[in-house]
Amino acid sequence: MNKEFIPYEQALALKELGFDEPCFGYYEPNGELDYVENHILKDFPYLAKNSEWQDLVAAPTFSQAFRWFREKHNIDGLLHKTVEGSYYFWITECEYENYNHYKYYNQMVYFNTYEEAELACLNKLIEIIKTK
Repeated sequence: MNKEFIPYEQALALKELGFDEPCFGYYEPNGELDYVENHILKDFPYLAKNSEWQDLVAAPTFSQAFRWFREKHNIDGLLHKTVEGSYYFWITECEYENYNHYKYYNQMVYFNTYEEAELACLNKLIEIIKTK
């Protein structure tokens, strides 16, 4: 189950960027991941949120983090598989001033696994938003 959550370093970076969505997992101050396995909505009236637990870091899943970038920052990371079996990512950002203008960040670095490319793409999304 741990592989579903983004790593601590990236979760902390998202917190610094304003990520405050409810999550099924969170990181302790020492970076240890904790999550509730079964019946979370039945047994717990809350989910981990950065604003509620100042000393903890909400741990979003990869899909939740990518969705947050799409919805909050209008930037989208897409992963592609080559015919050789390696992976790379492509990032698209739409500028609000002109809906016909897109910025593209084509990362033509190839990765051996989907997970490596996914983490690299997440890191690039974080870097782009931090520099704005």
